[in-house]
Amino acid sequence: MNGAILLSAAVLYLRAAGRGAALARMELYQQIRIVARALLAIMYFYGIFHKINTDFLDPSVSCAVGLYAPLARPFGLEDNLFGRYLAIFATFVIEAIAIVSLYWKRYFAVGFILALVFHYVIPISAYSWYMDFSSLVFALYVLSIPTPASEALYRTSLEFTNPLRETFGRIGILLPGAAVMLVAVTLVIALTYAFPGRSFDMMVHSVWILIWAVVGGAAMVVLSYVALQNLPCRTVSSPRQPLWVYLVPGLFFLSCLSPYIGLKTESSINMFSNLHTEAGQTNHLLFPKPPYMFNYQNEVVKIVDSSEPHLVRQSRAGNYHVLLDVKKQLRRKPEAWVTYVKDGETITRANASTFAGEMPSLLERKLLVFKLVDFSRPKSCTH
Repeated sequence: MNGAILLSAAVLYLRAAGRGAALARMELYQQIRIVARALLAIMYFYGIFHKINTDFLDPSVSCAVGLYAPLARPFGLEDNLFGRYLAIFATFVIEAIAIVSLYWKRYFAVGFILALVFHYVIPISAYSWYMDFSSLVFALYVLSIPTPASEALYRTSLEFTNPLRETFGRIGILLPGAAVMLVAVTLVIALTYAFPGRSFDMMVHSVWILIWAVVGGAAMVVLSYVALQNLPCRTVSSPRQPLWVYLVPGLFFLSCLSPYIGLKTESSINMFSNLHTEAGQTNHLLFPKPPYMFNYQNEVVKIVDSSEPHLVRQSRAGNYHVLLDVKKQLRRKPEAWVTYVKDGETITRANASTFAGEMPSLLERKLLVFKLVDFSRPKSCTH
């Protein structure tokens, strides 16, 4: 999204400079809005596509159940089979409605509000660190909503922030957030003293969950209010945009295909999907085997020993590694070594010099990121 904003701003600025005019802010906004909406649609499309696999549909290991169980536990329903299947199939339904509503301007509020509630509730489960992704989704929605709703949101925001700005100056708009953070930190510290033994990481996670519960909840309420004010939303035709505006969404779409063609398995909108595509195998229901165009995922190794304790711990936990990822780690730390098994052959104490002519290029280091490989079946939800 940052790249799309910079690209649009640069093109419009150069065009305006050539005419001796100022940057066309409304034109920039319209281009950003189209890109944000396209990114959301692609995200939801792959959110559905990646999950069409045997393990996401398995109520014993599905990531949907991993998110459902903590929310259902206070009611004693975490093991309820109907509830587990409901969580699995509701994920598909909600994401499908969200895609349709993105381009159905008149009734955009239907999918918009449903998606807001969905992305607000998931981090509350405290399953993994999901708040950053939900925050990104909220931000993309703010950028992508129809112009009448965006104008209403702007007016509503001013009604809240203007009194603070008039009373406390520019810093006034930061005071509510600072107050929420102070209360959250104080509450977590007090609970830690009352119930000792919690790790520092858990304390930090708890603080951010409390902040998300308040700030995310407030954002959800305000955005839902604005959406309902515009239901049905009056349709306002947007000016036709040049094709280059779709460059970033196009690259994003191709990037999300990476797991199937043998490239990266991280940063492809396949988180919490139970998807497995490594070593020429896959649990996806639409492919008997992944249609690799690149060989990276075929090179999977089992680490037997290493000078790096975290690699040994990962291996003992049953995980395998993509060889390129091992090379990247050895490049960062040339004195480190690993002993691993690849295709039945044991390679002893390999280090950076062992791969002197095979080290990843700059593009490979920056663009190709791989998950740990888990061959256990059914595949548990790990990330």
